[in-house]
Amino acid sequence: MTTMRTTVSTAPWLAGLVLLFLAPFVLGVTGIRGLLEVLFLAVAVMSLNLLTGFNGQPSIGHSALMGLGAYTTALAVQNYGWSYWTVLPLAILIAALVGAVAGIPALRIRGMNLALVTMALALVFPQIPVRFTDWTGGTAGLTVDRNLSAPASLGVSDVAWQYWVLLTITALVFLLIRNVMHSSIGRSLIAIRDQHVAAHTVGVNVKATKVAVFAASAAVAGVAGWMFTVANQFVSPGDFTVLVSINLLLGMAIGGSGTLVGPILGAVFLHYVPELLAAAGVNPQLTPAVYGVLLILLTFFLPQGLAGGARTVIQRLRGPRGGAVTPEKEPNSPRPVAA
Repeated sequence: MTTMRTTVSTAPWLAGLVLLFLAPFVLGVTGIRGLLEVLFLAVAVMSLNLLTGFNGQPSIGHSALMGLGAYTTALAVQNYGWSYWTVLPLAILIAALVGAVAGIPALRIRGMNLALVTMALALVFPQIPVRFTDWTGGTAGLTVDRNLSAPASLGVSDVAWQYWVLLTITALVFLLIRNVMHSSIGRSLIAIRDQHVAAHTVGVNVKATKVAVFAASAAVAGVAGWMFTVANQFVSPGDFTVLVSINLLLGMAIGGSGTLVGPILGAVFLHYVPELLAAAGVNPQLTPAVYGVLLILLTFFLPQGLAGGARTVIQRLRGPRGGAVTPEKEPNSPRPVAA
């Protein structure tokens, strides 16, 4: 029975991965480039969700952490001749170190004050490339001449190869976060989020965990920055403003904060909804207002985001499982990690 349930639960994921893998054979270059943006946005929202959704530490500075990974990649590849694969560990390391330092204030402050501290990081970062124009290109940005080219033996286009690479990385990041959240570490993160004092009482090293989660979240954001440079071959200060951090928060909230699938749904929303609004003739200046209305409606009707709403619908379609006690009926049980 357990094996059958596992097969049934994993089958949709495998089918979805197969369909995504076949996308380059169906979509044109424009469609694939759109999916590239969805993939690096999904990883960026995953990084924020790990810190804020699962651990309860708000951040408005993830655009800067993502920008660190992107600029590190662009500078190393364009100015120093590194390969994309060689610079990936460096982008992760630099972002993780900055994230660990940024997490130190979390040892003493929480809530809105912590969010304001991280927002300072997002405000300062775009000014750094402007100050070092000779290296970064300043406000004009930096173009990377070399791309992540496909192996000649495969006989596929570079865009298709980049898509498959980014799809694989996105799947690996998703599986990594999923496994962490289903482990004792994940339970510690949720315990800190829900009952800060109680988590310390039962032996969780709250201080070390908070800094470690900041570093891990920043490392994932660095991966998203690397993916950004691979997809665009161009970086500029305007790509990593505080508005980008707010959009990541918006994607997390709409997709489903504290869920595993939510960041993916949020990334789809962030990329395709503006396109749909533009196609419908909505003035681009009104897009933030539309976002606000959608966020209010989702908060009212789907407080757990799109992922939570989808999970509720699936549970109702399945019906009761033979009278089994659900987590909602166990008042003393910890909150489960939502799909």
